[in-house]
Amino acid sequence: MTVVAIDLGTTWTAAASLEDGSASPVSLSDRHPTMPSVVARVGGDWLSGDAAARALTADPTCGAREVKRRFGDTTPMIIDGEPFGAERLQAELLRSVLTTAPAGSAVVLTHPANWGDYKLDLLRDAARVAGCGEVTLISEPAAAAVHFAAAGRLAVGERIATYDLGGGTFDAAVVELTADGPMVIGTPEGLERFGGLDIDQLVFAHVVACLDGVLAELDSSDPQVREGIARLRSECTAAKEALSADSEVSIPVVLPGLDTEVRMTRSELEGALRPRLDDTLAALDRAIASAGLNASDLAAIVLVGGSSRIPVVSELVSAHTGRPTRFDAEPKLVVAMGAALSTAAPVDAPAAVSSPTDTEPTRETTVAESTPSDAPTTAAATPPAAPHRSAEHPAATSEGDEEAVRGAESGRRCGSRRRGRWRGCGLRR
Repeated sequence: MTVVAIDLGTTWTAAASLEDGSASPVSLSDRHPTMPSVVARVGGDWLSGDAAARALTADPTCGAREVKRRFGDTTPMIIDGEPFGAERLQAELLRSVLTTAPAGSAVVLTHPANWGDYKLDLLRDAARVAGCGEVTLISEPAAAAVHFAAAGRLAVGERIATYDLGGGTFDAAVVELTADGPMVIGTPEGLERFGGLDIDQLVFAHVVACLDGVLAELDSSDPQVREGIARLRSECTAAKEALSADSEVSIPVVLPGLDTEVRMTRSELEGALRPRLDDTLAALDRAIASAGLNASDLAAIVLVGGSSRIPVVSELVSAHTGRPTRFDAEPKLVVAMGAALSTAAPVDAPAAVSSPTDTEPTRETTVAESTPSDAPTTAAATPPAAPHRSAEHPAATSEGDEEAVRGAESGRRCGSRRRGRWRGCGLRR
């Protein structure tokens, strides 16, 4: 029987299949094996992935992103005028992935290690709504450990820590490889509101600050402005990724009445990042301590998630712990591949899987949810939903955009405009 393992991440969804003992990624997009974790409803039909992302660009009210951040929250999300719980939206995302799997496939789903019975039951309910029936569940750090063990990079008896910096959250856990499989020991730790999306926001805030209030003068009801802001956000993501290899980038800004570039250097991005990375290291320390261990007791720190490939991340983790870091060429696929392999391969026997790369941090390295409680979140305890677009700041098209515009207007202004290029811009505190 074919096994399909699905990793429903905050920003990216990945899947892998296992057939005849061999694991391989499932292609969910024309451009990459993974697809955006985005759902939308258009004309009564549900869309997922790239199609949903395009629909949201045209109409921000027709769908939702970052659904995993709201999983277990009793406050519904409004889509096309109707309320939907996060578990229902996860079900639609899962249903889309299942269309790529052979009929009758056994399904494995991954989840954060600190999810308790309440959220795990909701995940099973979402699977039933999607038509899965019974599913096997495995925690994300355990799946990551299986992936590296199956490739022969970890051995039975070793203990590792996973440092998972994904698109929307950071998670840290300690895993011991036993003859019966991986076992999470101690208490997983994490940050709910720090991941690749937040790093993108730092880049976007840098651009907004350098433009000195220009974005606040634009009309967000203009479709061209909305498209331009969406394009600018994509350029900020591309700039973040490029700064893993380059020392500086130029971010094009093309909006109605505005055609320019903003410069950002790697040191500026790293300077803005370091306070948040210090928070991740503190969470990693807590996870290790909760297992009754010191960093020196670990065989390695396994880096998971696309944002973990930013060079300064591996540099800081290695320097902080004194342990080698290990990562895979496709960090977004590690959890899904390991989850698929967990159904067949013993952890001490290498299986057919692409080999990860072990590395000490270098400047040449290139980019290729934890919750305090598992009980239902009340409206009072729920993080505030994204506000309506501000009349005072009409160019803001999301909560993050409004934050960046407000920050720019409260004094984080910098740079001077020369020949259509904004130079000397740094994110000031």
